[in-house]
Amino acid sequence: MTEHTSESYLRYVEAGARDGSPAHVVFARLHDALARVVGFKVLTVLKLDLATLRSVRLFSSESSYPIGGTKQHVRSAWSEAVLDRGTIYVAHDLVALRATFPDSAAIEATGCGSIVAVPIIYEDAVIGTMNLWHQDGYYDDVKGLRTVPFANAIAPVVRHCDPLKSN
Repeated sequence: MTEHTSESYLRYVEAGARDGSPAHVVFARLHDALARVVGFKVLTVLKLDLATLRSVRLFSSESSYPIGGTKQHVRSAWSEAVLDRGTIYVAHDLVALRATFPDSAAIEATGCGSIVAVPIIYEDAVIGTMNLWHQDGYYDDVKGLRTVPFANAIAPVVRHCDPLKSN
């Protein structure tokens, strides 16, 4: 996909966030844009409580990972990259996935074996994660880095999204 096309999809997501569209509308735009720019089998957006390392799912394209579901994170290579350094984490293959994610069996059950986890940063703090899953070996660092502007675009929406209310 060309950079021009990637930029137009990013502007599409940014416009929804900037114009005050409801969270579900912004996340639908995000879903459409990332499907075309990077590709995924599963996309999730989670809001993080950094003090407890617990997240609540604000968006999911996978029914076995429903909106409103929670996830308790553990310290790992993922948390060092995403939470401590505020950078992407790429599990390139099943070996990395199994070594990093306690729920790897459930992730594999969706047909996925490669993940990009992107910090959602608002006012210099990690407030959530955007996660793309695909088949084993699909993601590399280049594809991972393409996702960062999209996580930045949805940061205000995630910050102000109340997971207990319909947005």
